[in-house]
Amino acid sequence: MLALEGDYTSATIVICGGAQAGAFQAQAVDRPAQASCGRIVATDPDPGWEMEDMPFVRIMGDTVMLPTGDVLIINGAQAGSQGYGLATNPALNPVLYEPDEPVGNRFTTLTPTDIPRVYHSTANLLPDGRVLVAGSNTHYYYTYTGVFPSELRIEAFSPAYLAADVADLRPVVVDATGHVHYGEAFVIFVTVPAAVTRIIEVNFASAPFTTHSFSQGQRLIKLAVTDPVPLGGGEYRIGCTAPPNANVAPPGYYMLFEINQGVPSVAAWVHVI
Repeated sequence: MLALEGDYTSATIVICGGAQAGAFQAQAVDRPAQASCGRIVATDPDPGWEMEDMPFVRIMGDTVMLPTGDVLIINGAQAGSQGYGLATNPALNPVLYEPDEPVGNRFTTLTPTDIPRVYHSTANLLPDGRVLVAGSNTHYYYTYTGVFPSELRIEAFSPAYLAADVADLRPVVVDATGHVHYGEAFVIFVTVPAAVTRIIEVNFASAPFTTHSFSQGQRLIKLAVTDPVPLGGGEYRIGCTAPPNANVAPPGYYMLFEINQGVPSVAAWVHVI
């Protein structure tokens, strides 16, 4: 599900990749995976699928909602079906999916890893905006021999918004509430090295876990905000409104990110109750 925003009444689902039909039953480890992505507004009265293709075929990919609302597709393989030795040709290149771009311009190929991450891999968003990548165990037990041995190394993937040339756009949380009630108005204070020229987004990101191509409880919620009020010394006050109910944001802890021109702050933890 893509980021929830606006009046929170619309839910858009994107499903990408997968094995060819029958690949698992045939134990066909070399059948190319699927590249297609289907996108649907599930809340429309008469929903229909919008189809497009990723730059690479992929099975067992992990999708991570970034603080900006873009989606990182990482890990997996390009042939076969799933675990226990049934996949080949690791998908080493992450792909960025930008949902607000038009069809044909939504995918960007990113810097590859040299560590295969196939069955039992995971990717999770960190509060500093990086993505923790770990795992890969294609067997019933740990093994350190064979084509894809059990992988104990972990990596941190840094999206482009953490590049040095945009560091002066990165907000810093000076003060933020530790908890909010549904529908509550609250304020946060941030500093930004460079002058703010646009509205700063304030987004809640859940802290889910990812396994077997699913991220349980993952969601990004874009809050209603007011224009940043300059307070001097590069500090700004931003008014925010908490999500309206538990259907939009189930109660729990969320990472609160401020986004300035596509560059997120380090998150502050907020308890939504």
